[in-house]
Amino acid sequence: MKKLLFYLTLFTTSLIYSQTGSGTISGKITDKDYNNEPLAFANILIKNTTLGTISDIDGNYSVNNLDPGVYTIVVSFVGYETIEVPNVKVENKKTTEVNVPIAAGAVSLDDVIISAPRRSNTESAVLIEMQKAKQIINAISSEQITRGTDGNAAEAVQRVPGVTIVDGKFVMIRGLNERYNNVLINNSIAPSTEVDKRTFSFDLIPTDAIDKILIYKTASSDKPGDFSGGVISLTTSEIITDFTKVSIGVGYRSNSTFEDYFQTRGSSTDGLGFDRNFRMLPSGFPTKSQINDLPGVNTAANQILENNFNPTSSMAWLDHSLGLSFGRVKNFENGVRLSSINSINHSNGYQYFSRQFNRYTTLNPGETRPPQWLNYVDDTYKNETRITALSNWILKLNDNNTLKFKNLFNQIGENETILRTGNNFLQRGNDLFKNYLFGYKARTIYVGQFEGEHKLSPSDKIDWVLGGNYIYESEPDLRRFRTIQAADNPNGPFEMIDPASSNLFDTGRYFGQLDEYAFNNAANFTHTFNKTEDEDGTSATLKAGYLVDYRERNFGARYFSYLIPGYVTENRNELKQLPLTEIFNSVNVNPNDGWILSEGTRPIDSYEASNFLTAGYLYAQIPLNRFDISGGVRVEHNIQKLDSSTDTEPVAVDNPITSVLPSFNVSYNLSDRSTLRLAYGKTVNRPEFREIAPFVFYDYKNEAGRRGSADLKTAEIDNIDLRYEFYPNMGETMSLGLFYKNFKNPIENVTEITTEQPQFLYANAESAYNYGVEIEIRKSFKDISDNPFISKLSTNINASYIVSEVDLGSNVTSQDQNRALQGQSPYIINAALGYEDENGFSANVIYNRFGDRIFSVGDNNFPTIYELSRDNIDFTISKKFKKVTYKLGIQDLLNAKYQFFEDSNRDEQIRKNIDNATSVFKRGTLLTFNVTYNLN
Repeated sequence: MKKLLFYLTLFTTSLIYSQTGSGTISGKITDKDYNNEPLAFANILIKNTTLGTISDIDGNYSVNNLDPGVYTIVVSFVGYETIEVPNVKVENKKTTEVNVPIAAGAVSLDDVIISAPRRSNTESAVLIEMQKAKQIINAISSEQITRGTDGNAAEAVQRVPGVTIVDGKFVMIRGLNERYNNVLINNSIAPSTEVDKRTFSFDLIPTDAIDKILIYKTASSDKPGDFSGGVISLTTSEIITDFTKVSIGVGYRSNSTFEDYFQTRGSSTDGLGFDRNFRMLPSGFPTKSQINDLPGVNTAANQILENNFNPTSSMAWLDHSLGLSFGRVKNFENGVRLSSINSINHSNGYQYFSRQFNRYTTLNPGETRPPQWLNYVDDTYKNETRITALSNWILKLNDNNTLKFKNLFNQIGENETILRTGNNFLQRGNDLFKNYLFGYKARTIYVGQFEGEHKLSPSDKIDWVLGGNYIYESEPDLRRFRTIQAADNPNGPFEMIDPASSNLFDTGRYFGQLDEYAFNNAANFTHTFNKTEDEDGTSATLKAGYLVDYRERNFGARYFSYLIPGYVTENRNELKQLPLTEIFNSVNVNPNDGWILSEGTRPIDSYEASNFLTAGYLYAQIPLNRFDISGGVRVEHNIQKLDSSTDTEPVAVDNPITSVLPSFNVSYNLSDRSTLRLAYGKTVNRPEFREIAPFVFYDYKNEAGRRGSADLKTAEIDNIDLRYEFYPNMGETMSLGLFYKNFKNPIENVTEITTEQPQFLYANAESAYNYGVEIEIRKSFKDISDNPFISKLSTNINASYIVSEVDLGSNVTSQDQNRALQGQSPYIINAALGYEDENGFSANVIYNRFGDRIFSVGDNNFPTIYELSRDNIDFTISKKFKKVTYKLGIQDLLNAKYQFFEDSNRDEQIRKNIDNATSVFKRGTLLTFNVTYNLN
């Protein structure tokens, strides 16, 4: 460890003091047709590179970090000619000035080539998109993402105002649970990636695959109406030049790397992210009735399964990643251009952490602390392997017609081992438990779109998308069992707990599988009215369109337990004390004097479901002097079906519902650089398949069951927003916003009392509200100070303050009627400070903090559990040497604790000297080093 830190420090120092010279191209873009007035927002690209910029409000531009040499500049702007300026010479540590006048329409000069699409993934470009948008949106560009240590979309999007991340992958907006978001990938509805909740796992998308992320926080009739937090629109990479890049990275995590790592045997293909029939139930495996009722079948069935119950130790190696990406642009006759970007990445990472897990009984009158129930230490070992492939193709037939074909594929394999040691005082006093979980989960996710954009006339255009999603998730042979050592015999053997019947947590083997297909189609027609323009030249528009989205899911699960029959009396203790390598082998599982395999699967453990959504809308935009008024109505008809059954009768859910969703947005342009916006929208929030499935799943980590409810209703939300925006300079913004949301029938995760263990279910509350304030500042220091260091700094600060309350209704039992929304943080703070010079060196420090939030809702028996706030700091430095870029990053520099406390005295606040910790752990600080080599 010391050697590694020494070399990292040496490398960092060498980067800082090895600022090899590089040059700059700068100048002004002007409009030929208007007396060479400055032309703002023109696109400037250095041909055959990924470098470029956008002209500022005064037409000025500057492209830094150029190696000495001769370049060609490409200047373009919508509705204007595209100019190529060749033979621009750049010298070391000097600035070359190139001023470019451009005119509208085509020209015939030899140095003019109609080419080079406009870049939309720079920080300036997304700020312009925010400024010109008719809705209230926030955005983050790939340019901004590359400055930090973020490795996936989840880590990147948490830099947006009002956004927090749960479990490192799920997005919460404005304090609302992730279920209140809708996700679009390349304008196509994304799938829900989790079996047990309605959400999208943003850690599946690497930052290298991202062009930009837009978050629409207000409703518009041309966007899906199923949301309240926000519509997250993610666009994957689009190539604008030829390139070939190879990247390699390594990571060192404190407490994990080079330390002991435990897991059971795996498949030969674990390194590729999937199991090759090692853990899975083979085809033709006996049915439940055969196993439980036919003599000898349970013994034969066990012999088919792997005897794989003993974790072995190895060393956790460095996290590592390897990627290849390339882009090509091919120009044909008559202005036809084909561009493509393709990439493939493989990564593998390890993580260990020790979690203190506690639970307490009820705080009785006169007690200062409730009696302890559970006292466990969970040694958790994780290994994730991921393969990500992206292939995007864009065919520009002419200036009026463009086709896009985009594909994103993920294969993820997750191996998890939990070795739990401690006490369950309520069940067994001071007896010592040693419990085990061995799990592996493989997921295959494909998201694809075929898009078209067609300009039918100067005033009419149409765009459309055909999308397809596929998800396959397999959780084969999840093994969970408990052993116990008597307190009066501390040197004695641990003894397997043998259940009386098959269940999900004792001597259990669980096999789950999910298949989901989805297809969607949407089209939009836009008509622009000529000669109806305001001062800024925008025209009135009318827009209409439709959406069709169909999803189908099949979920099936089987679980088994090992039992000792009642007639086995002589050697019961010997059977329960056998070592893990032998206890369930073919010798000790037999119908005579050993264990038997019993299946506990019920019909309710499987379901088939479908969702068919059709929608149509009308939308109009009318400029009126300084006002920009837009609004419309969207009608959505949704049919949700689910088929399952209980032990006695079928369960059939058929929920057709039609929703009429009006919305409007009004913008008042105070000046060219400032805007005041007011918005209203009615939206809905529909249940997800899992939430209406009456299937119970045992949550080993939290020792609780989870089930759905077939009676869930669709929630309705009224959303009001007010925001002031100011854009002082190119790439800068300041905004202050207020919002209010009122919910009818919000869907909440609540606690129900079944046995001594808690169980969670999804249910409709009666009502809820949510309101707050947001502020964002993106500012460069270049016009603040002439100091050569300070002028190269920039900052991005955003913060939110949020208040919410949910009313569970007067009929609620065993819990409080009113409380905050689950998962809602009362405040969120994000701050970033960056440095970038003209020599290709950059450094960034990023800070994040959220307020205490409800993790799980309590009842009369179990207090509410809060996740406590924590401070997170990431740091990165980067240096470009000609074709090679080096990047050194530190994630979670403080390695602050993750802390979950129960509100023991139920006063709706956490005080550590009174309330009790239920879960505490540290994930470790991650040091990363990446090298990217551009072969072009």
